[in-house]
Amino acid sequence: MNKKNYILFFLLGLLTVSCTKDLDIELDEGDRRLVVDAWFTTEEKVHEIRLTETAAYFSNEATPLVSGATVQISGGGDVFPFTEVEPGIYQSQPTAHAKMGTSYTLGVTYQNEFYEATDYCDTVPSLDSMIIVPTYDNEGVLKRYEFLIWTKELSGYGHYYVWRTLNNDIYLRDTLSEIAIESDEYLGDGLEFEAFPIESVSANQVSSGDTLTLEQHNISRQTYDSFLAILAETEWRGGIFDSPPANIPSNVSNNGLGVFLVSSTESKSVVVP
Repeated sequence: MNKKNYILFFLLGLLTVSCTKDLDIELDEGDRRLVVDAWFTTEEKVHEIRLTETAAYFSNEATPLVSGATVQISGGGDVFPFTEVEPGIYQSQPTAHAKMGTSYTLGVTYQNEFYEATDYCDTVPSLDSMIIVPTYDNEGVLKRYEFLIWTKELSGYGHYYVWRTLNNDIYLRDTLSEIAIESDEYLGDGLEFEAFPIESVSANQVSSGDTLTLEQHNISRQTYDSFLAILAETEWRGGIFDSPPANIPSNVSNNGLGVFLVSSTESKSVVVP
């Protein structure tokens, strides 16, 4: 190697070493904002609302829980107060429920700030029937139970649905990415569904004698759009053609985040053989 090439490689080595310095970047954490997770349905039961605050971008800790807030839902002449049962968790009385065709408003007072959000309880199609069908692998081992439903989609476009499954009154899936969400734009307007496969559960999640329940919810367009936006910023990211990150729409006032949703609900239950 001649002298010129040796000097060139030496300089390149110095440049490589000099490019490995760690940089500590300090980001403005910004003001903490209230985050609402609230789902109010036509079911007469204890409803639960979770309140948290935003955290720093690089924080590895759980988001701060909001304690000491005053919380209520009102609509149709009814007022349902919520009581804090543990930090950040607020529950209604077991008789609380929404009525179809009614708008409801969530009100939260926290640290002298007032937040509110409104959603409409639309009509839900009747869930006429539901059965579970076992499915097996090639060796005859039970793998899953499929939920087949009989229902009729509402006439006129503009209806949005969610299906959730429970085992012995406990939700099998509690994250947005795991529940079935659909629009009649894709289902078809006013169609009748017979033995339509809508959900399934793994056989190792249930036992003989368990009670499986399927809930059918009709949600508003604003809730549907919020759900899709959340999925677009979380579960559906990671490709080279991803769009730039965007703020997720919220119906919470006063610069709040999260979603308050109201839904009418139909459900059917079966016992696992």
